[in-house]
Amino acid sequence: MNPAESIAEKLKKSPEDWDIRILAIEEAVRAGDLSKAKQLVREDPSDDPTPPDIKVRLHRLLTQGVSEGASIDDLNERDKNNSTSVDSRQGRVIEVVPPEPERLTRERGGGAALAETEWEKINSPAPSVERGSMKSKWDDYDGELVLVDSEWIPPAQRCSSSTDRLSAVALALLAHVIVLFLVSLVAIHLPRQEPPQLVVSVTHEREAELITPRITKPDIEITPAAASTQAVDIISSLSSSSFDIPEVDRQTNMFDPSLMAGIQPLGNGDSFSTKFTEESSINFFGISGKGKTIVFIIDATPQMLVDEKGGMDAYDKVKDEVGIMLANLNRGTQFNILLYQGKRLVSFREELVPGLPSNLRLAIEWLDPLNRTYDELGLRDRYGTSLSVTDREELAIQAVDVAHYTKAIQKAMEWNASSIFCIASGYERIQRTPTPKMLEEMKKNPPKPGTPGTVNPAAQKAWNNAVAKTREWLRKENDARRNKGMKPKVVVNFNRLVQQRTGVSPPRRTGGTPASGMPNLPPVTPDDIEDHIKDLVKLEYKEEGFDDPSLNMVIFLGEGETIDQQERHFRRLTSRNHGKLKLLRGLAALQNVTSS
Repeated sequence: MNPAESIAEKLKKSPEDWDIRILAIEEAVRAGDLSKAKQLVREDPSDDPTPPDIKVRLHRLLTQGVSEGASIDDLNERDKNNSTSVDSRQGRVIEVVPPEPERLTRERGGGAALAETEWEKINSPAPSVERGSMKSKWDDYDGELVLVDSEWIPPAQRCSSSTDRLSAVALALLAHVIVLFLVSLVAIHLPRQEPPQLVVSVTHEREAELITPRITKPDIEITPAAASTQAVDIISSLSSSSFDIPEVDRQTNMFDPSLMAGIQPLGNGDSFSTKFTEESSINFFGISGKGKTIVFIIDATPQMLVDEKGGMDAYDKVKDEVGIMLANLNRGTQFNILLYQGKRLVSFREELVPGLPSNLRLAIEWLDPLNRTYDELGLRDRYGTSLSVTDREELAIQAVDVAHYTKAIQKAMEWNASSIFCIASGYERIQRTPTPKMLEEMKKNPPKPGTPGTVNPAAQKAWNNAVAKTREWLRKENDARRNKGMKPKVVVNFNRLVQQRTGVSPPRRTGGTPASGMPNLPPVTPDDIEDHIKDLVKLEYKEEGFDDPSLNMVIFLGEGETIDQQERHFRRLTSRNHGKLKLLRGLAALQNVTSS
């Protein structure tokens, strides 16, 4: 049986043993099967938080590969008994020691000299004997042998027969049956706890009208926390009292989080405490932050998958890093994930959810297929319908136009997230459309359409040939990569690739006329985006009584790529919203982040 099969057998017998599970993950990483390694991490049967040291080891395995550590030989050596034996149930080490001289004297019936001699033989290492140098054991005898009288010890008697053993087993079974019968006759009586009572007595000089007290149930819905909560005892009255109990207003929030019982994380471990950790610390690609309500925003566009940034392999690493961040969230932290591509925006859940182990596993599984295969790039229908944002006149960009990271940030702020972490491919332009007021004006004065013009047939033919050559080159390139075990090349702008490969530009139309009467639509500038986010903070946080959020952004660029003007935009956007900005260039930058 090879090491991988041996580890698999041990893992089936002890799925909760992290030592064996990590060895199985190492074997998967050595074989290059990263999906299987992550699947082994998710198959942990325990719902308890993963210990910190195990998290570190998993982090290093999934991001840096296999390093020196435990092996299958170490695991097998752990099960062997040499000079010590281990009681795994009690955690005790039983040391095997040689007998003492006095015990040898009693057991063998010899004198003190004989016992000491055998004691020395037991504790001294066996002498090495060379071939051809053997001597008789009496060659060095000097005649000083001392004989000591001792009692004769009769030989040990043979063990009892099969009949005796069967009688002993039958007697033991009979004794157990008698004990069980006697125990069944004992009645265990436990005092039953009386329900809490509220009895109020007030002395009155005259008889007052009796009023039945009434406590109304609040309309709010109480959602249980991470662990299943125990029923809270209800205070009630056994009989009517002359003391008036005031009615409880239905609008009053009677829910007190301190009444929530059960196991909740406190500090570094779990405890039976009513307090639970709401805030989680995050290391987002080198940006340190924390929050009680956290939203992760991930760019799902093809710009994140180009070769200059490390291709599809680099994007897989981005998702792996986000998965590790999710795994480190505390149970009391509320979180959600947003993916965007143009105006399309999807989320893991419709609202923020607690960081329970089940939610974290589902979030990682939901994120895993994104841009995993070449034929299913982008936000397909499997991720659900696109989310919408609230349209307000106070905002600089209307809801029908807002797109890219701006739309994702607006949705996170509408959820009142305290910390927002976004990784984007760079600055994305937003096009304006006519406002409702412009559309009404256009109905009164319809614009005149223009004419498209014509294209030179020779230029169109040259372009078609260039497109065909480029497609053939791309097919061969991806076939060669597939044969080498590499991910295919992702193309963002095919026309630009045609120009780079052939030097031919797309043909232009000539002789056309532009449309007239169209409204003048100014472009959306970086300043407009910054004002849009500023107004959102005012509407969703300041006016609602919430603390300002922190907005942190990571811009994932290609090697050598610069964003001069846009970098100043991102720095203003993050610094004005209590956040940080980090620029990463290529797959090497991701590796440096994960190893730091």
